[in-house]
Amino acid sequence: MNQIYLLSVVVNLLAGVTLSHGFLESRLRLSSVFNSELFERPKFWFGLGSVSFIVGFLKLISAQGDMPVIGDLLPAVSGLVMGLTLLVQFYRHRNEVVPNAVETLEKVFVDNKTAVGLAGLLIAVVHFLVPQILFL
Repeated sequence: MNQIYLLSVVVNLLAGVTLSHGFLESRLRLSSVFNSELFERPKFWFGLGSVSFIVGFLKLISAQGDMPVIGDLLPAVSGLVMGLTLLVQFYRHRNEVVPNAVETLEKVFVDNKTAVGLAGLLIAVVHFLVPQILFL
């Protein structure tokens, strides 16, 4: 399923850039390439988080090659984690009262969103360059 592969790479790249935007902006001046205002919109977080989570789930259950689940484990998990991070960030931005479960997710994922984003970027680039390697 080349469509899921392409969606996974593109969505992981975009979600990684979104999550690590502050760090990448200070280092690489991304505002010359991307519209910086886009990455700060909560509706964008919700849309990209939803798509990233769904594509990560589809990547996890899609059967390709000899190893149906293990073959694309890292891109699938990174899509799920980055999607969850963006959705928790959106939920936290929209609501004043937050349940304990969301607070825990926020402490684990949103507080470390730069590291999650950079890891997702790295996984997406490696997955694009060498798609047939086990776990990628």
